Amino acid sequence: MIAAYHYLSIEQRRNAIQRLTALWAFTESGLGGIMHAFTNSFYRAAGWWYGSYYDQPDCSFFGIQLQADIKSAVIVLIVKAMVSPHTPFPAYIAVAFQAILGYALFSLLKVNFFSIALLSTIAMLESAIQKLLILTLFFGKSIWIATDDMIAFIAKQFGNAVSNGSYWIISVYILLYIAGGLLIAVCAYRTIKSFNAENKPLLPEPSTAINYDILRTKKSNPKSVYKKFLLLILLMTGLSVVLFNFAADNQQGWLAVAKTITWTLSAILIWFMLIVPLFTKAIQKLLKKKQSRYSEEVLGILSFLPVLKQLTSHAWQQSKLHQGFGRWQFFFTSLIHTTLTYTESTSAEIPLNNPV
Repeated sequence: MIAAYHYLSIEQRRNAIQRLTALWAFTESGLGGIMHAFTNSFYRAAGWWYGSYYDQPDCSFFGIQLQADIKSAVIVLIVKAMVSPHTPFPAYIAVAFQAILGYALFSLLKVNFFSIALLSTIAMLESAIQKLLILTLFFGKSIWIATDDMIAFIAKQFGNAVSNGSYWIISVYILLYIAGGLLIAVCAYRTIKSFNAENKPLLPEPSTAINYDILRTKKSNPKSVYKKFLLLILLMTGLSVVLFNFAADNQQGWLAVAKTITWTLSAILIWFMLIVPLFTKAIQKLLKKKQSRYSEEVLGILSFLPVLKQLTSHAWQQSKLHQGFGRWQFFFTSLIHTTLTYTESTSAEIPLNNPV
């Protein structure tokens, strides 16, 4: 689709890959403040778009290389662990899933609208299903039974009979995510097409001087807090076991409500205070072993993150001249262009203090 990468030298390709990896890490680390203005689904969609978009131009400009793709994904995960140490482990899995899926699709189908649409919809489906599984884990089947009863009651008010209303809710929910994935694919494809071979290739400056302010994170809460939470988990789990054993036949009344509440609270506490921290710590420990190998790349990306924040703000301010879908199209294209072409001399032209 895009032949412009043939004009790039090895050094220019290396710098371009680092810039695109920095853009991916920037959004994955939760630093894209613009995205917080949207609902959760649109925030995840836009955040994913950045992540998957890295794979797309990387394949277009530099050819598909598994080693480079895995290396960039590991670097992004390391930066994510350093900048956002409290990120739950499902987020790390999602990043790795996107990288592997992107490589597989673009290796088999090349970079075209069909492969981009597949990547976006599958990634969005993974996000939707993950939420449904966690919701079921926390609340059990009771939440779907309650949903069925609620839908049946509402339908009855209009003189209709509806059974299995939860299936309708889940179907609509998943269809919305699929529609979001297709919308993302259209935006990504149009943006990639705008960087065609007839245009002048975007050549990042290898000698760009950047403000090397390394981001630092604070230590987590004291151990005493975790001991209190652990004690609370044990108490709630014990209470749940007692209620389920001695009140197993009670399907109605306050005992049934108590069983549901204790189960939900126990599941939430165990998930957020035990399972998530353990898996997150294991992933961060694994990434720390890789950190020394990629220390130079990680340092460069961390140093470029403050610049990316200002470039994002500037691109968003400029996009106000456009409306609707065209605004997002301009914003993404402008941000990617300025990310690849930024030099120290251009920083004077950017109003760095403009809020997003």
